[in-house]
Amino acid sequence: MDEPEYWAQMPAKLKHLQGVDGMNRVVYFVLSKDPENDPDAPVAAVLEMEPGTVITRHAHDCERFEMIVKGTLEVDDRVLGPGDVMISHAHEEYGPHTAGADGCTTLEVFGTYTGSYMPIYPGPNGPVTIDWSEPTAAAEKAALLRRG
Repeated sequence: MDEPEYWAQMPAKLKHLQGVDGMNRVVYFVLSKDPENDPDAPVAAVLEMEPGTVITRHAHDCERFEMIVKGTLEVDDRVLGPGDVMISHAHEEYGPHTAGADGCTTLEVFGTYTGSYMPIYPGPNGPVTIDWSEPTAAAEKAALLRRG
């Protein structure tokens, strides 16, 4: 994880997520021979969060497994550390999650590629899906990361 090449393995449609406010580094490993054209492939994503980063309450339309790799993450009045795991089922909301004083690195496994980058946020008029593969939504995404 210390080598720049590790973080350069992002699928082309998600490269713009590198450096989005609060996400120090992120990399997606799509488990497919054709990652750009296989929306149903499972995905493993590694996310480095800066200290204090808040990922607001949201859901995905697929199953999700998350493990803390480094640092701490505050979740539901608990502080999770390396080796701690969480799961969420399709459409099950979770969060907010707040990175600890030293930041946090997590490994998330998503049931589908599309489900990994299209989170569903609670909105005043019902659920709102944001397509993280759209570079024009970067400012909106950053705001969602910082709101609590």
